[in-house]
Amino acid sequence: MNSRNNASNHVILYVRAGWQGQGYGACPLCQRFYMVLDLKSKGKALTYDIITVSTARPPEEFRKFANKLPVLKHGDEVILDTEEILQYLDANFPHPDLTYQNREAHTASLDIFSKFSFFIKNVSHTADPLLKELLYLDHYLERSGHRFMCGNEMTHLDCNVLPKLQHIRVASEAFKDFIIPPVLASLWRYLGNAYQDDTFKKTCPSDQEIVHHWSEKKETTPLPTNKQKLYVIDQQAPKFSLSLPKYVNGN
Repeated sequence: MNSRNNASNHVILYVRAGWQGQGYGACPLCQRFYMVLDLKSKGKALTYDIITVSTARPPEEFRKFANKLPVLKHGDEVILDTEEILQYLDANFPHPDLTYQNREAHTASLDIFSKFSFFIKNVSHTADPLLKELLYLDHYLERSGHRFMCGNEMTHLDCNVLPKLQHIRVASEAFKDFIIPPVLASLWRYLGNAYQDDTFKKTCPSDQEIVHHWSEKKETTPLPTNKQKLYVIDQQAPKFSLSLPKYVNGN
């Protein structure tokens, strides 16, 4: 957490707590705005605190102004809508500029998370629709040649896409034994660039929390018995998949 320097430039982001209402949870939307705040704080115009909230037992102070997460609070301003949060941050803290105009990049990543959700919740009975979207994204990244979606620096689009890709990587393997194919070299290179970035590493939830996040959804495929011990949160140190697998690019 960043220390408070000035009330006028200090914001608070309320995010979902983790297992048993403790620690930092694995909500992709919450990580998205955590990343945005961290990137904008590097411009020295903004400082922030992250406060975790248990959805089962939200504190009374939080219930006075909100009933969902994430929530941005800046002085007396409370912003609940996700698009309004982005607009507010860009208007009040424009540097660094995280906006983008790349329609092709936006389209390449538009449907990937919905296809993953269908897969892990058994709406789709095979991984083919998800694989098609991953391939589409890989082809875009190969053509672009950028480190990130729209260039060599992160934008709002990366803050949206990267948390989702991390959930796809971790949860698909845990619940479905599906691994992002090593032949998608540009997609893995993109993830590798994120794994080297301080903001992504700082804001990324543990593998255990990602698995817990999806285990809580009743439509999700049950975690295989032989994997359950791997993701018990209170019995082992947090694990973070923040490196490329050995089979990618011959590593």
